[in-house]
Amino acid sequence: MKKSIDDFGDCVISSTNKIDMIVKLINNISRINLHLHTRASDGALTPVELLQQAKRIGLDLISITDHDTMAAYKMIPEDNEPLRILPGIEVSSLHKGHDIHILAYGCDFENTALKELTDMYLAGRRERAVKMIELLKDLGISIDLSDVVAMAGAQELIARPHIAQVLAQKGFVRNKNEAFDRYIGNFKPAYVPKPERSVPEILSVIHSAGGFAIIAHPGKLADPAYLEEFIDMGIDGLEAWHPDHYQYQVDEFIEIAQKKGLYVTAGSDFHGENENTQLFDMVPASQFILDSVRKLYGEYLCRKS
Repeated sequence: MKKSIDDFGDCVISSTNKIDMIVKLINNISRINLHLHTRASDGALTPVELLQQAKRIGLDLISITDHDTMAAYKMIPEDNEPLRILPGIEVSSLHKGHDIHILAYGCDFENTALKELTDMYLAGRRERAVKMIELLKDLGISIDLSDVVAMAGAQELIARPHIAQVLAQKGFVRNKNEAFDRYIGNFKPAYVPKPERSVPEILSVIHSAGGFAIIAHPGKLADPAYLEEFIDMGIDGLEAWHPDHYQYQVDEFIEIAQKKGLYVTAGSDFHGENENTQLFDMVPASQFILDSVRKLYGEYLCRKS
C-alpha cells in the first residue's frame, strides 16, 4: 500500500500494521525542538544530559543536530520513550563566500559519503584551530592546542566557541562574545575559514544518505535571494521558526514552503548558554509547522521501516 503525499510522501509501506504504528507515533506530537547541540560539538550538555532535560520538560520530538558530527547518537540509548528522536546533523557548507548551515534529518549514519564528509570536517577543524592559535600568538595571545582540545571533549571536534572559551578562561577576554568580536569572528584578525563544501555537494551527500535537507535559520542568510537558489538546487525544507527570526519572516517562510511544497521545521539552536537565542524548551510552532514536522517524521519512519 502506498500512502499519499499528504501522509508520508513517496514512501511505500506494505504493512497496514506499520502504517498504524507510524500514525500513532506522529499524531500526538505537539511539543518539539529540532535544533539542539551537545558537547559532541559545541554545546554545554552531554547527549545523555540533553535527553534527560528533554524528557523532564515534556518534549515529544527532538533532534540533536551537532555541527558536522553524528557522534552524539553513539552516546545515547536506543530506547528513549516516550521521547521520540529524529536523527540529525547540522552540516556546514559554502555559497558565494558565505557560510550556509543545512540541517540533515533522517540520514543513514553508516552512509559512506556522509562518513567521509564528517571525517573531512573533523580533520579540517583541527587544522583550522592550529592556524587560528598561530594567528593569536602573532597578536601576543598564547594558548595551547591541548587546552582547546580538552574543551572540545572526547570527540575532539573543535569549533570556534571552544577557542573562545579558552581565551575567556585565560583572561584574554571577558567572555566568548568578546573573543569573537575582537579576534576570531568572521574576518577578524585571528579568523580562519573552516573547510567547506558547496551547497549542491552537501545536498547530494544528504540525499544519497536518505536524508532531508533543511536550510537552517534562513532569516540569517547574507542575501535573502539565496533561498530561491537553494530551492532550485533541491532542498527539502526550511527552518521556519528560529529564535533569531521575526514573526514576519516566519510567516514568509511558511508561505514559501506552501508554494514550493517544502517542509518547515522549528528549533531553538540550543547550545546550553545563558543567552536568549539558546532556549531549550518547546518552540512556539504554529499548527502548520507542527503538521509539517509530523509529516517529515512520518516520512522518516516510513523510509526507516
